[in-house]
Amino acid sequence: MENDQKNLNSQETKKKVVNFYLLFELGIEFALMIGLPLGLFVYIGKLLNNKYQVNFFPLIAIFLALPLSSYMIYKKIKEVRDLLK
Repeated sequence: MENDQKNLNSQETKKKVVNFYLLFELGIEFALMIGLPLGLFVYIGKLLNNKYQVNFFPLIAIFLALPLSSYMIYKKIKEVRDLLK
């Protein structure tokens, strides 16, 4: 009986640790999904801005990066939801 209780506690602890690392990984992936496209597009917009001397390229870059990031996050959430079913 006491052995079963120890096994249950050990399994619960392992499950909590695994869940923590999965959530940590998911948070890092979301940060990268937002940050990389935004940074890349803004950098390209800044280069175009310097080349053509027009100030709206970084703004266009932001508006292109946001839907891309949103779509990538949507796909990841759908993947996680299917995994948890």
